[in-house]
Amino acid sequence: MRGIVLIAAAVLLSMGAARADDGCGQFAWPLDKERAALAAADKQPIKAGDTLAAWPTTALKVTLRPAAEADFVMPPERKAKAGPGYGGIVHLPAPRKPGLYQIALSDEAWIDVVQEGRYLRSVSHSGRNDCPGLRKVVRFDLSATPVVLQMSGVAGATINLVAGPAE
Repeated sequence: MRGIVLIAAAVLLSMGAARADDGCGQFAWPLDKERAALAAADKQPIKAGDTLAAWPTTALKVTLRPAAEADFVMPPERKAKAGPGYGGIVHLPAPRKPGLYQIALSDEAWIDVVQEGRYLRSVSHSGRNDCPGLRKVVRFDLSATPVVLQMSGVAGATINLVAGPAE
């Protein structure tokens, strides 16, 4: 009996160690809600180039295009690291109030945010290669005008994202 208890304890400890090695808790700020949204089954499917009538309340699953067909509103600010890959844009209406917003991405990608015909500079960002389902999050100070999200340099034909006010 004592042997079984020791084996069970060892298994539980190894499971805890595996979770401790996962980098999801190492982002610059807490992202539990974003991780949950990106992992949820109810992601809203959209296609690159779509225009949303309102800011999404769930994660989006964006079907991208080959980079050469992505129809970016402005050339991506950064060249893709490993070949052109996939990309696309999503049009969002003006946010309800200006302020700090963030975009969380499931996979490696470059994200440009365009407002009023110009790139916005990110306010802050945080990224991890060791957090399954969440690669990075980038924050921007948005005005009350429509927004274009541009994703480029994506390895696969889809990417999941969460966009909304930063908390």
